[in-house]
Amino acid sequence: MKKDKEMDSIDFSEDIPKNTKKTVKRLIMKLADQKKKLIIVGISTLLGSAAYAGMPLLVGSAINNLVKAIEIFDGSVSIVAMLKEAILFPVLGVVAIAIISSLLSYIQQYIVASIGENLTYSLRQDISVKINKLPLKYFDSHKTGDVMNRVTTDLEKVSQVMQLGFVQLISSSFTIILTVIAMLILNLKLSLLIFIFIGISVIATNCVSLLSQRYYAANFAAISELSGKVEEVYSGNRIIKVFNKQADIIDEVSKLNKKQFETNRRALFLDFAIYPLIRFLNQLGFIVTAVVGGIMTLNGQISLGGIQAFLQYVNQVSEPVTQASYTIMSLQSAIAGAERVFELLDEEEEVTDNVQNDNSININTITEGRVNFENVRFGYTEEKTLIKNLNLEVKPNEMVAIVGPTGGGKTTLINLIMRFYELNGGTISIDGANITEIPKNILRRQIGMVLQDTWLFEGTIAENIAYGRRDATRDEIIAAAKAASCDHFIRTLEHGYDTVISSDTSNISQGQMQLLTIARAMLTNPSIMILDEATSSVDTRTELQIQKALSRLMRDKTSFVIAHRLSTIQNADMILVVKDGDIIERGNHKNLLSQNGFYASLYYSQFELVN
Repeated sequence: MKKDKEMDSIDFSEDIPKNTKKTVKRLIMKLADQKKKLIIVGISTLLGSAAYAGMPLLVGSAINNLVKAIEIFDGSVSIVAMLKEAILFPVLGVVAIAIISSLLSYIQQYIVASIGENLTYSLRQDISVKINKLPLKYFDSHKTGDVMNRVTTDLEKVSQVMQLGFVQLISSSFTIILTVIAMLILNLKLSLLIFIFIGISVIATNCVSLLSQRYYAANFAAISELSGKVEEVYSGNRIIKVFNKQADIIDEVSKLNKKQFETNRRALFLDFAIYPLIRFLNQLGFIVTAVVGGIMTLNGQISLGGIQAFLQYVNQVSEPVTQASYTIMSLQSAIAGAERVFELLDEEEEVTDNVQNDNSININTITEGRVNFENVRFGYTEEKTLIKNLNLEVKPNEMVAIVGPTGGGKTTLINLIMRFYELNGGTISIDGANITEIPKNILRRQIGMVLQDTWLFEGTIAENIAYGRRDATRDEIIAAAKAASCDHFIRTLEHGYDTVISSDTSNISQGQMQLLTIARAMLTNPSIMILDEATSSVDTRTELQIQKALSRLMRDKTSFVIAHRLSTIQNADMILVVKDGDIIERGNHKNLLSQNGFYASLYYSQFELVN
């Protein structure tokens, strides 16, 4: 009873497409440029199925010829000559059909593999282009694992079924149709008899397929849960040992492991135990048909070769029917995967630039760095407005610090300047130009940004620093590294600037990674610099070095600094205190303290925490 409740709690709709017709239509449209290959596959499959369906007739003809030859044999010719005359043509026909079928099968598999890979390649290209066009809000509202599954697992399902199930379904369909026609032509009564058993087999197969899919879905869910727990244990191993929770963790993992074992065992049982029962139904139909057919042969209602051919057709039609049922389930899973891929491709894209020709825009549109917010209104959702009516003027070369409680809207201001989100009302202008009239690539090229979360790609340190300026010389890279106070530790590494690193590397610390991201931003020499908790991962001494370097480098730049450590922004020209999307206080450090307001309470609370 408990197991049934667990099964009922699992969402099995993941592998069931919501709109099969629409998704299949889109897949066909994606395959339109490969229609010549599809036509070749269709023709070769049809010919292969026709040849396969003709083989029992040749064998039956050979048996009938042999029976007649034996009946009229009078010894005037040798037995070999008699056999040659009776079965030579049918045997040669069977050999020819076998060779042709093998050749056609090779052609089918080769071309379909190409079709499947081309389809997957095309979809991956579409996804790659799409991801670069998706707005930031999409990634904020979707889990990374969900997006990755659409790009990898779902596409893999489509590729595998295209290469394996597609041909099998077409071949099974042609074989069933041609075999049924041949059976009806041979004997109507026997055909109706075997169709009853085939119908029972199809019903049983569908029931088992649905049950199998149910248990496999439960197994996948259990595997996902177990993998998540193992990853959690691995990443939190130190904390587990600190609190002596090893025994509890072992017990939790053991329970999840046992759960996965049980679901996998039930799923495999269906494949390895129930499926043979379905085969038994097919063989039972074969036996009944053979008995009835034998009686009809003795009564002269059907020839010996005819009953032999009919029994071959029974085997030929039973297996494809079972395969087709399983293939349809696989196709259903692939269609569901394709549907999720198309959902990603149909997502709303980032607002496109109104400018028709980027070449007509001056790359140096932003020169002074004067930023103006005029009646700005914004909300992440239509139901809730975060920034109601913001007006702000930032003069060139000013250092503006943004402080306030978590969720108050500090990072939102930065996202709006970068046009990661579009305004609901009002305007933001830089040097008098509305940012909506500046192409995003030019706008962001003039703004340097360093985030709290470091991101480094797999490559050398020099390549990571030069990420924003691929044409930078080694001297320029070194100069930026020195300015960001990371040249010293780079030179202590075995390969220096040619050391290969990534975000998962273990040969440099988190603070050192942050220094490299700061050097990366400095190298682009932007007109506006944005630091979003950029010094949160470095120690106090390194932080002071960075502050000095930033003061020098940002002397002729407008800068926005988001900080929780208020001690780091005391020298800011303007401090904005943001709460619930509104600027409730503004001024320099000294003025804000004298007001004894929200900023003062934030500032003095730090010392209270220390005490």
